[in-house]
Amino acid sequence: MALFEKTTRFIAIALAVLFIFLSLFGIVGAWFINTKATGAALKGFGFVESGVAIVDAGVGRVGDLIATSRTEVQQASETITTVGPRAQANSAVLNALNERLETNLEPRVAQIQKVLAPVRDALGTVANAVSMLNSLPMMKDRAPRLAKLDEAFDRLEELSGDAKQLHATLRDLTATQKNDVAAETVGILNKLAQRIDSRLAEVQANVQGVRTDIDELQNRLGKRKSQVLFVFNLLALLVTLAMIWILYTQVVVLRHHWRHLRQPAVLP
Repeated sequence: MALFEKTTRFIAIALAVLFIFLSLFGIVGAWFINTKATGAALKGFGFVESGVAIVDAGVGRVGDLIATSRTEVQQASETITTVGPRAQANSAVLNALNERLETNLEPRVAQIQKVLAPVRDALGTVANAVSMLNSLPMMKDRAPRLAKLDEAFDRLEELSGDAKQLHATLRDLTATQKNDVAAETVGILNKLAQRIDSRLAEVQANVQGVRTDIDELQNRLGKRKSQVLFVFNLLALLVTLAMIWILYTQVVVLRHHWRHLRQPAVLP
């Protein structure tokens, strides 16, 4: 066998061995990257799911608090309308109503704000997770904005002031020495109660809007989650098949040249 031919075959064998190792490395690398990418994607989706759970729990709790508060405010309005014009004769009823509002309504407004605080934090976490997920293939979404929740906090601040004004006005009414109270005073109390009820309804609507938005986001991401994971696995599988084909061809090349190298030289 000529020296040049022998050298060429050794080079071909060396290249075949190199490509065999590269193919094996490519197969391992493809599934390693697939594992890491899948883990990162699942982590992002997990953040969204955790945020949704916090929002659902917070909104459910706020809904209960608002429902109780609205019932109490409506009952207070009915009581004021009924017994308010004769405050002196019904001072015991009005005092009991005033104490109940002071004990329940004002603290409950503060409690609603406290419950909504982690909901706002959860929405921030969801927004960060969605931003991270948008770097993945087939992902282009937007987390619910905080505008509705910020508006709910604004309404709660106004509502807290109205509750204090209602309490103060009702306290002045119970302290009056007059048997008959002007209809204007009763009208102010009812107007305050109606405004409190309206603002509670606005808070409830805004919070429910956030819940609807984030539930819709979860539904969309749930569908895309399976698609993204399918694409990751498909890409890893295609890379594996390509590497196996390269591996097979290089084994054939290796065997071919090795077989010719082992043949005895033909004498002239």
